[in-house]
Amino acid sequence: MKKILLLLLFFPLMFFSQDLQPGEFVWSKERKLQKEDYKLITHDDRISIRSAINFSYQLRGFNALSNNFNKKIINKFSSSASSINPDSRNIPAMIEYQQVNFDLAEVYARKMRKDLLIHKNTLWKGFTYANEMFNNLTVEYTKAQALIDNETNYGLNTQKLQDWKQKIQTELDDLSDFDYNNTSKIKIKKGTKEEN
Repeated sequence: MKKILLLLLFFPLMFFSQDLQPGEFVWSKERKLQKEDYKLITHDDRISIRSAINFSYQLRGFNALSNNFNKKIINKFSSSASSINPDSRNIPAMIEYQQVNFDLAEVYARKMRKDLLIHKNTLWKGFTYANEMFNNLTVEYTKAQALIDNETNYGLNTQKLQDWKQKIQTELDDLSDFDYNNTSKIKIKKGTKEEN
């Protein structure tokens, strides 16, 4: 049996432009990955699919005044840096697995949005806290992604994959206030907010 190589490229970026480039789109619950999103075509038998997914953030001096950091942290997919081998078997399942990884990245983007809001007073002292948080979340994301790869055999174990999809969906639901498209003021519950 031919072993399928599934790769996900994750590029943690800090302070890069938040502007979307042509062929990039922000994670959305309505917009799922499709075969057409993979603009680099390869016929290399060692590569089935590669997805360029990253979450990044951009903070400036007066961001500490914000009551919503959702637009400051972006989780996006880059079509022009993502490749697919059209000769691969079961392309829909491979893309579904890449969507799970995109969803997982969104969980970590939302965690950062929430944590920045809780600790926004810390930002008055500089962005060291944000840098450390981003680095820690990137490490957590990488570990979670490796665990999903291992437990689901890169998405081939459909039962385990469904378990992970449910877990990720629950986390997304729990962090729904921190969706990129929510621009409303977010109130943090008492006892959660950082003390001055």
